[in-house]
Amino acid sequence: MKSMSFLFFFLVNLCVFAQKTIPGRIINQQTKAPLAYAEIQISDTQQILTNIDGSFSLKLTSDSQMITVSYVGFETKQVEVNKAIQYLQIGLNPKFEQLETVVVSGKQNTVEDLIRLAINKRSENDPEKALEGFKYSSYSKFIIDNESGNISLSADSTSAEMKTIMNEGRGYLSEKVSEHYYTKQAGNKEIVTGIETAGFNKPVYNVLSLEVNPLSLYKEDYKLYKTEYAGPLGKQALRNYQYKILDTTGGERPAYMIYFKPKREKIVAGLEGILYMDTKSLAIQKAKAQLLGAVKLEVIHNYKYFPEKDIWFPSDQTTTIKPGRGGKEVAVFGGTISIGAVQKKKGALDLLFPSEEISRDLYLTSSITNFDISLDYDEEINKPHSEISVIQEAIQRDSMFWQKNRQIKFDSRDRITRKKVDSLIKFRNIDRRIEKKNALASGSYPIGFWDLDLSKVFKFNNYEGIRLGFGGKTNDRFSEQFNFNAYTTYGFKDEAVKYGVGTQFYLNKSTGTNLNFYFSKDIRETASFQYLKGQNTFAILEPRFVNINFFYNYRTYWSSLEHRITPKIKSELRIGREEISQLFDYSFLNNGKAYSDYQLSTATFSFLWRPFSKFLSTPEDNILIEKGFPQFTGQIQQSFATLGGDFTFTRIGLKVEHEIKRLDNSRTEIIFEGNYGFGDLPLTHSFHANPNNPNRPKIFKRFSIAGRNSFETMYFNEFFSDRQAMLHLRHQFRPIRITNNFQPELVIISRHAIGDMENYEKHLYRDFATLEHGFSEAGLELNKLFGGFGLSTAYRYGAYHLPEFIQNFSFKFTLQLQL
Repeated sequence: MKSMSFLFFFLVNLCVFAQKTIPGRIINQQTKAPLAYAEIQISDTQQILTNIDGSFSLKLTSDSQMITVSYVGFETKQVEVNKAIQYLQIGLNPKFEQLETVVVSGKQNTVEDLIRLAINKRSENDPEKALEGFKYSSYSKFIIDNESGNISLSADSTSAEMKTIMNEGRGYLSEKVSEHYYTKQAGNKEIVTGIETAGFNKPVYNVLSLEVNPLSLYKEDYKLYKTEYAGPLGKQALRNYQYKILDTTGGERPAYMIYFKPKREKIVAGLEGILYMDTKSLAIQKAKAQLLGAVKLEVIHNYKYFPEKDIWFPSDQTTTIKPGRGGKEVAVFGGTISIGAVQKKKGALDLLFPSEEISRDLYLTSSITNFDISLDYDEEINKPHSEISVIQEAIQRDSMFWQKNRQIKFDSRDRITRKKVDSLIKFRNIDRRIEKKNALASGSYPIGFWDLDLSKVFKFNNYEGIRLGFGGKTNDRFSEQFNFNAYTTYGFKDEAVKYGVGTQFYLNKSTGTNLNFYFSKDIRETASFQYLKGQNTFAILEPRFVNINFFYNYRTYWSSLEHRITPKIKSELRIGREEISQLFDYSFLNNGKAYSDYQLSTATFSFLWRPFSKFLSTPEDNILIEKGFPQFTGQIQQSFATLGGDFTFTRIGLKVEHEIKRLDNSRTEIIFEGNYGFGDLPLTHSFHANPNNPNRPKIFKRFSIAGRNSFETMYFNEFFSDRQAMLHLRHQFRPIRITNNFQPELVIISRHAIGDMENYEKHLYRDFATLEHGFSEAGLELNKLFGGFGLSTAYRYGAYHLPEFIQNFSFKFTLQLQL
């Protein structure tokens, strides 16, 4: 028995060592240009295709072997290859005969005709259009590895000599099992029934939010790792791609081999690849797409034919990213992979693997296999509001579950990877790094059990001068049931201390149900309307805040209940009491009495509705994975004089935001906001239209930073209303490509506002207008001239046009930074 085992391993090793891999390249002999997807026939049953740069790797199993190289429009060549060759470059000579036409339905068609027919038949071939519903299960494996594959069984991952597991073997491994459901009415739904990430007690949900394995190649845009490419069979495909028929395949269902290449690469991002299209139905049987730039990206789609439905359905897919050269980048985890490292936009990947320690032969692979496919699903989809749901049991699956559901072999290298990554992640405290990254994304920095609120550290405005402070809240290290939150700041110009303190109880984390109690003493801008939901919790810079000079004091006590009605609807109900005192000469005349100081008892309901956004629901949280538009923010506030308050009034606000993104990286933004107030409404609780023009006579004295949705030529405190409507229109043209690193963006802007004040005479501060004639301005921005800086100009026109040019004109910086 021992001798048989020895003989077996001897023969296996002999076969391995007998093989030799020879790299090479196929080129046009005359122009020296690479020939993408040239065919190399190795034997009667084995052939390979070159990559888009003409490269290939040939494995020889004998000392000498004859291969045949062919390409449409070129003469076929036979070459003898032997093991003495280190690198093989083969040049093919052009010829005039080409496969330019094919016969479909008894007619001759050019390749453009063929693609046009395939586009028209998408409704018959795209499973999401041709079928009323379907379901299937999938197993996927997500790996970050290195090409060398060197693995040492005895290596100690906690050793000081071992810089990173990336130089020893795989550095990241995640497995997932899902059930997928689709109906035309509800769309797609994925239920994750099992997930395991090596080294982490809790799964890294970032992996689930990536569109690693897009189901369809028929869509207008093909989204991969947060990057959008033009679809090779989209409506604009013939405008974005050029095509060539390379060959046809044999078998029961022959296919055309069609090569596609971007036609407007500097304008619209595109992939280069090959489509295997069924000669009868023109459906995709198989596809291979590549991108060669700063990275080498390769995607392979395989489809399975279902004769009862006469449709090809995706069966498996593999995506690989390797280091490359050039100027292109591919987004991963919110960052971009380039030459084996994450650059520019830092994301979770660089937290796992710091760039200075990553080997340059890094590559990333994601494989998915679909199984248990049913094309007659007609049941109701539960919880359709989140596109991906992770069940509670998913993170607690045992080895039997994985053995049953693995559709891709989990080999010895995978097992070694899991063991090594487990110890490495604990040693390098990777969980802590991810915790910091998540906190920073919301504007906090974790220090032990305390998340420091970065927005409270430093601010500046005309009234307070420099405002320094400290604030934040306790995190889950302190308690997983509640948090304490507090802040204190000091204004060096007004020499006043402001502060706030509160607590939040997590009643149900999965539905975002929280009970809050809070007290604060601070200042607030007069006539500001702050939505409880839909506002950014942290901004690197608030341009308007610097020039605000009309504030009032407030002391407030409130409690609120937050609840996520569905993943797409967040809501909050707040009951509070405010004590208002003036910092400037203002009083409100009501029932014959002038009020400078007053008290308010209020109830406020606010909501954020994002019907077209995509969400990931987990047992602990609800994660936004793709922001869709339009989205709606609404709020209604009622003040009660019968509950100890001085005034009864109602304030209503509704904001609609819409954004249209295009494949050429241009986009159009539309924001409409309406505010309406009635009753005994003091100026402190009326509305302004977000003015952002300092009250100074000269243009350069007004030079500041432009806001994104503010009126740049409207002066502070110039207009107040108790009812108003605003419309902001922004159109950003595609980036102006000067160099790979210098691509400024031109934006045209149009803004409009109209308003009125019903009881103007009650406000004993009369130096303002009310927008009843309508305010308009138009502007230009040239962004990203230097880092995040750019320039902005705007001009005021219409009913409120002022006598002198400089009074109507603004010239400012723009600043676009990402946390």
